[in-house]
Amino acid sequence: MKVFREAAREGLEEQAEKMKATSSKKFQKPTLGQNVRIKIPDIDRAKMDPRSIIAIITDIKDEEFYELATKLGKLKALYTRNQFTLCKENFLRIEEVGMEEISVHEVVNKLSLVGGLGYRKCNCSKKCTTEMCLCKSANLLCNSKCHNSQPCCNK
Repeated sequence: MKVFREAAREGLEEQAEKMKATSSKKFQKPTLGQNVRIKIPDIDRAKMDPRSIIAIITDIKDEEFYELATKLGKLKALYTRNQFTLCKENFLRIEEVGMEEISVHEVVNKLSLVGGLGYRKCNCSKKCTTEMCLCKSANLLCNSKCHNSQPCCNK
């Protein structure tokens, strides 16, 4: 039984090495400071939002994981080579990027022409006149998903 497990483990390791070799042939190796395009998942964007964002490679970890940043800040997640496309032109420089950590969802909301997905909702029991209201504090109008049929001054 142990022999079979050992053979299976060796087979998986061999297959993983082949997959890594195929991947490295398929994708060019990016360099520090190179501009990339990140495809935005449909769930993170509204229909009128851009389908991708431009970022720059700010750090390479373990020769496999890439730290990316936009003008709005460093992206929280690390990316692998198959998650972005290299740009031929340079739109950003490392000096232009923000230093605060930000998620792709937050970047898309800030770049959005229509205010992002707008899934924010308040559960106020008053009339939404103070900054305690989540919608009002974010400079958004209350919507039909907010507080059922309660009266509202922020519509």
